[in-house]
Amino acid sequence: MNDDPVAIEREIGGQASNRLGLRFDKSAVRLISGLKSSLAEMVPEGEALILSVTAPIRLRAKTTAVLEDLIRQGGELLETINGNKVRLRRLANLPANSPKMLGFVHNPTTDAETIFALAEDWLRKRT
Repeated sequence: MNDDPVAIEREIGGQASNRLGLRFDKSAVRLISGLKSSLAEMVPEGEALILSVTAPIRLRAKTTAVLEDLIRQGGELLETINGNKVRLRRLANLPANSPKMLGFVHNPTTDAETIFALAEDWLRKRT
């Protein structure tokens, strides 16, 4: 199985025939890749973070900074940051080689729970 988080995110989006309204524009990719880079070290082996953010992302740098602080505080997250609805879920008991973080930017009309269910199912099937 592929362990590249970006490929996994695109695969999950492809499984749903993009009914999820996932976004892979430059701003979305930069937001998610920036968070992965800065937060990967803090996620222990066998755990993962799943993040969803609604598009459009107008204040990417500010949104990233606030998200980094909130994620470091721990716990689940359901907030609106700079006009973007943000959701975070932490998963445990995953294989040691699992991606540390999967992130999805999606249209505001998309139900983030559907994204989380698909991502969690994908990660858990790897065990």
